[in-house]
This record gives sequence, C-alpha cells and structure tokens, in this order.
Amino acid sequence: MNADLARYFLWFPNYEDVSYNELISNAISTKNIFVIQQIMLAFFGQLQNNKIFTGFISALFYSCYMYIITTFLSQVSWKNHSITKKEIVIFFGIMLFSFGWVLTSVRNPMANALIAVAIFKDLYLHQKNFSTFLFYFLGISMHVAVIPIIICRVVVGIFVSQPLRRRFFSAILAFLFAFIALRSNILSEASGKIDTYGIGSTGGGFAQYARSSIYYQVNGLFLLLLMFLTLTLLFIIKSKKVMIDTTFCNFMFVVTILAILSYFMPTPLIDRYGMFVELFIPLLIVCVPFNQLTKNTRLLYTTAFLSTGAFGTIWQILFLSYQIDISSFFLNILKGWAFLFT
Repeated sequence: MNADLARYFLWFPNYEDVSYNELISNAISTKNIFVIQQIMLAFFGQLQNNKIFTGFISALFYSCYMYIITTFLSQVSWKNHSITKKEIVIFFGIMLFSFGWVLTSVRNPMANALIAVAIFKDLYLHQKNFSTFLFYFLGISMHVAVIPIIICRVVVGIFVSQPLRRRFFSAILAFLFAFIALRSNILSEASGKIDTYGIGSTGGGFAQYARSSIYYQVNGLFLLLLMFLTLTLLFIIKSKKVMIDTTFCNFMFVVTILAILSYFMPTPLIDRYGMFVELFIPLLIVCVPFNQLTKNTRLLYTTAFLSTGAFGTIWQILFLSYQIDISSFFLNILKGWAFLFT
C-alpha cells in the first residue's frame, strides 16, 4: 500500500470523466511538461481495469530493454559464438531487474526505459532523428528524476565527443533542453525534488522508510555492487581498446558514478539511477573481450555474473512473495503462455 502503484489505483476514479483536451489545455496554460501522468490516469481510468495498467507498465519497460539489447546483438559480429550466448545475455539482464520495483514504482522505471532508448539511439546508433527526440521528450515528461541523466549526456557530449560535429550537436541539445526547461515547469519541479531528497533534506518521510526497510536496504546494496561491477567492465573495455563509441562509454561511466553517489544521499536514490545502468549491463558484458583476460580473471567474472544473476532472480521472487500471492502469480503466467499456444 506504500507503493506508487497503490496511489494510481486510488486516483483512477477521479479521472474517469476527464477529457484529454482539458488535460492538454491545462498543461499548456500552466506550462506543465509532466502531462504524461495525467494522460495515463485519464486513459486507464476510463478503461476501469487495473490489470491493463499494470500490464502496460511492465510491457513498456521490458520492451524498451528488449529493443536495446536485441538491436545491439543484431549488429555484433559473433564469429564462432552460438545463438545460445545471445539468449544468455538477454535473460541475464532480465534476471537483474526487480520486477516488483518496475511494477510498483510506475513512472520512474518507465521514464528510465524511455530515456535509455533515446540514449542508445543517440550515442550508440548515432541516430539524431525525430524518434530519438521523441523518446527524450517522453522520458522527461514522464518523470523529473531523469533530468540528471540528461545533464550527464549533455556534459559528456560537449567535453568528450569526437569528432567536433558531435560536440556541436551536444551543444545544440543542451540549448534545446535549457530552452524547454526555462519555458516549462522543469526547474520548479526539479527544485522541489532537490528540497525533498537532496543534501540536507529529510527525504519527505521516505528516507526513514528507506533506512528501515530490509527490502530497500538489500536492494540498494545489490545495486551498489552492480554499479562497481559495471565500472570494472568499463575499465576493461577502455584498457583493451574495444571498438565501441568513446562518448557512449564515458557517458555510462559518469551515470554509474551518479548512481553510486545517489546511494549516499540522505534518501538513497540508487534505485532511480542504478536501474538505468542495469538496462545497459548486458550490452557492456558482450563488449568485454573475455578471451583476452587471464584464466583467473575470467573465472572471477564468471562467478560474479552467475552470483548476481542468481541473487537477482531469488530476490525478485522473495520480494514478490512478500507483496502478492506468488503461487497464483506463477500459475497465471503459465496459463497465459498456454493460451498463446491454444
């Protein structure tokens, strides 16, 4: 009942008769860029079916992840590697994500996933097209917490990008985001979040829960471990001079540091930024040339990945067991799969 999802269920009846024109007009008049939340409430409130809304949350998040990893894998030269390795990498990422957190936090996971797609298209695929900007806009409109990720993208792009034209594009991107921020309520919303969760704040009451909840503590430590593991992957990629975009690697390094620092805030927020990094960990694993590492180092990383994947899966099940009837949950999954083949 403390989850964001519970509040959405309570809000839906208030939006059953709200029109989209009313929401959009009000957003324009108040310069409110975070209108996606109200549109979702109006759309799913009118459907009067909470299950469809929960399905939408998880479908959006995991579809973004699958787009990133499958698009990346389709461009990798595998030589003698089998399709099994691709499947292992894909499922490893799914084992890391906390399904319970994805579902109950609602906007933040979806915003992270949308921004992750924008970053992937922007920095890895180098697609500076309408769809890339659309994903940026949707991510920002979904949740203000992604603003630090955007700032990292702009700063890294301006000071690290090669060649010069990419730095110029990053500067244009910075100007565009600054213009939108000044013409909307981004700054006021961000200021409010900083007052609530920033240094010297009380965390708006959430800090006490985060410090006392065993789930949140264990989940935070697990993400912290993953962030340090990600840093080692990035260092190996850099030291072995792997052919991957330098700006993308530098951006991942900066965001990973952001996630680590967020753990030590008055209210630990590593779940906001650690989850974003998690979306790209399978991609980084594929980029690491393990055949160039020593036998002991390969064994160490194999053990680390197996352990994190196993723990991530077990932890998801334990968390869901605390929240829901886990046996009915898995039974419904099996029924769903069976329906597809009937």
